[in-house]
Amino acid sequence: MDNRSDKPSPPPKPEKKKPTLLGDKQRAGRLLSANLRRIAQEETELIAVGTSEERMATKAEALARLMWSMALGYKVVDAKSGLETVHAPDKGMIGLLWDRIEGRAGPVNDSDAKKRSLPKKVSDENKKRLNNMVTGDTDTNI
Repeated sequence: MDNRSDKPSPPPKPEKKKPTLLGDKQRAGRLLSANLRRIAQEETELIAVGTSEERMATKAEALARLMWSMALGYKVVDAKSGLETVHAPDKGMIGLLWDRIEGRAGPVNDSDAKKRSLPKKVSDENKKRLNNMVTGDTDTNI
C-alpha cells in the first residue's frame, strides 16, 4: 500500500527577498550620521578663553574653531627650538566654510533636460528668442 496521502502538496514558500546593497549603505550612512551628531555634542574639549582660563566645549565647536584657524592661517612655535612655522590660509577650508555659512547652491534639477533631445532644446531656445523679439523684451538671460 501507498503511505502517501491523496492530498496535493502545499505550494512552496516564497523566498525572502535579500536586502539590496544600496539599502544597506543608506541605513549604514544614516546610522553613522546619527552617531557623529551624538558624538559632536559631547563636551570633552578644552577651549582657551583668556590667557589662563579654559572652558569645556563640544567636539563640534572645537572642530569648527580648528576649521576657522585653518581657513585664516596660523602660526606654530616650536617650544624646544623656538622656530616659528607659518601655515598659509587653506583655500579648500575657506570654500567649505563659505558654503556652510552662506548655503551651497543645490544641484540643478536636470530631470526634464535629460529627457529632451538636443534638437528639441535648440528649438525651445529659438522659440523663446523669437517670442522675446515679438514682445520687445530685451532683458533676457538666454
